[in-house]
Amino acid sequence: MEYYIPSSLLILNAMNFNLFKYKKVIVCSLIFLLCIGLKVRAQLKVGDPGVRFNSNKYDSRYPQMKEWQKAGVRGGIPFLKDVKVVKTLTSGANSDAINNAIKDASKSSGLVAVLLKNGTYNINKRIVMKSNVSLIGETRDGVKCIISMTSSDAFSFYKVRKSGIYTLTIQGSWGKPKYDWNYSLDANDELKNNDNISVKFNDSEDCWLDKVNIINSAKDPVRVPANHITLRDLRVDGAHKKAGGAQGYFFIQGAYNLITGCKVTHLRHISLQGSKVEYNVVYDNDFKQEVSFHSGDKGNNLIENNRITLPFDMPNSKADTPNAVYNSNKEPNYYAIMGPWSSQHQNSKNPNFIFKNQCLEQNHNNATPWSNQNLLYKGPRQVKPSNPATNFPALATSLTPKGGTLYPIILGENTGGATNCSEEEIVLLSEDAYIQGSQTYNTSQLRVETGKRVTYLKFGIPSNLPAIKSATLSLTVSTDSGNGRVDINKGTSNNWTEDNLSDTNKPQVSSIIGTQISSFVVGKTYTWTLRDVKAGETITLLVNQINGNDVSFWSKEGTNPPKLTLSLDCSGVEPTTIQRLLIAENKSSIVAYPNPAQNYITVSNISKGDELIVYNFSGKIILKKAAKNNNETINISNLKKGNYIISIQGKSSHKFIKK
Repeated sequence: MEYYIPSSLLILNAMNFNLFKYKKVIVCSLIFLLCIGLKVRAQLKVGDPGVRFNSNKYDSRYPQMKEWQKAGVRGGIPFLKDVKVVKTLTSGANSDAINNAIKDASKSSGLVAVLLKNGTYNINKRIVMKSNVSLIGETRDGVKCIISMTSSDAFSFYKVRKSGIYTLTIQGSWGKPKYDWNYSLDANDELKNNDNISVKFNDSEDCWLDKVNIINSAKDPVRVPANHITLRDLRVDGAHKKAGGAQGYFFIQGAYNLITGCKVTHLRHISLQGSKVEYNVVYDNDFKQEVSFHSGDKGNNLIENNRITLPFDMPNSKADTPNAVYNSNKEPNYYAIMGPWSSQHQNSKNPNFIFKNQCLEQNHNNATPWSNQNLLYKGPRQVKPSNPATNFPALATSLTPKGGTLYPIILGENTGGATNCSEEEIVLLSEDAYIQGSQTYNTSQLRVETGKRVTYLKFGIPSNLPAIKSATLSLTVSTDSGNGRVDINKGTSNNWTEDNLSDTNKPQVSSIIGTQISSFVVGKTYTWTLRDVKAGETITLLVNQINGNDVSFWSKEGTNPPKLTLSLDCSGVEPTTIQRLLIAENKSSIVAYPNPAQNYITVSNISKGDELIVYNFSGKIILKKAAKNNNETINISNLKKGNYIISIQGKSSHKFIKK
């Protein structure tokens, strides 16, 4: 969504309300001049404050939808601009220094943080997080918190609220695990006397991890016996303990938690397990790992819009694995989505919901279960099924959610923050053609047919991009409907054009990076989520039908050409001059969240006794309230929709939107 910075806010702040000193008026005036006619854009992400859901897509047959939208931090993960850094530490600090800084920061009002500058930090004791206090790394890969302790939890959230960790790396000091996977060997317990958990949320609410790497953990990288936790944009890789007794888990044990934008691999399980596990949402993740409803969950959990790939070397009880002694009697048999697989486990109390995922089991001859985008799956049906692949059966097509989703989140809306980084990049197609037999066709259509026709696409991806979070390929069916499985493969070379492509120089298949099973209808657009797309590369994509009836898509010479869309991470992009001025202006301001707000808004960075005043944009006072706490919640349900300013007379102000 695009918008103009409202000059009315600047004029009201600087002139009508007399809330700033003369030097601040100069800053506001400068910002105003810089912003005349300047269009800026920033978009909301899953888990952000102010994210809304499309009520038009609710399906009354699935009342769980209204519960799922409550998952994660209530009010969203606070934007970094709304968190005030009150303590800063430099490389070499240990757990005592970090704990002392957190303790000191907790004496400040509002949402505050301890900043860790780039460098290495020795985690030799438990880090005790406090309510309203976060840890922020200067950069995600530049701040390394190295765990050297061998017991307890390295980062502990115990009975706290509104606390989180942003943009840093948590890493075990024990090196890379010897074994990538669990092979039911005693040797899978690589650190016999080490039960350290990297991060644990215990009996806490409204806490988060955001843009955090967790690498080479001892026991569990993350354990969540808690509610309303958001785990967003995590990179989790490896655990040294993957034997029995709940080792090596990405472990969800509570309710209303949100897991989104994460990449997880080389663990024993991603597990939703236990009698308190309900209404969790696992949405838009890339897992090279199975998702398990291990034992006794309450059900009503949602797994939607994920890419779940089981690598070829993940155990399957049928073939030797590359880095372990083959154990034909005990070696596990992993499937992309699993229910209880032992008679000692308990089945889910209620069914769980599986929808719009792309599952690829490379360890089972590239099977793609639960991947039909038009079908809803529910389960598990039973404990220890004879065929785990059928434990989450598909429902009739008449039961597919009417809005095409069970999690109708509205993304791409305005965050209210200015940025010069677009969070979406559309890459133009440079070459396209298809080969039938030994004949090449460069027409307005691109055809695919099992064993007969393969389409070739070439894209040049810009190098000057921020980090790519995800990539999607969109194809529109032209004149010939079809059905079945269509894979997107990465090609081995780019040495071709649509004019010289032939059976002798055509790129070969390097890897499968996207797949979809569907009925392809004329005029409709279908989207594949792709893995392994990098900035600065030229990429050839092979569109290859594996089974079903042949189908045709529009080419770049046709009506709706293929489109590669990149979702970008703008969080690390250097702010523009305008942003820096706005940040400087608001550095000591009060904070109001969520923003936009519907019924209640909480104001922090204030003192008890401060008089809070809400104005409309005509300068009229709408309400007044004396603060009774350092965090004050105000009922705004009676306000009309629109823009308002909340201020402390003589101190500072904050714009918010009533939705």
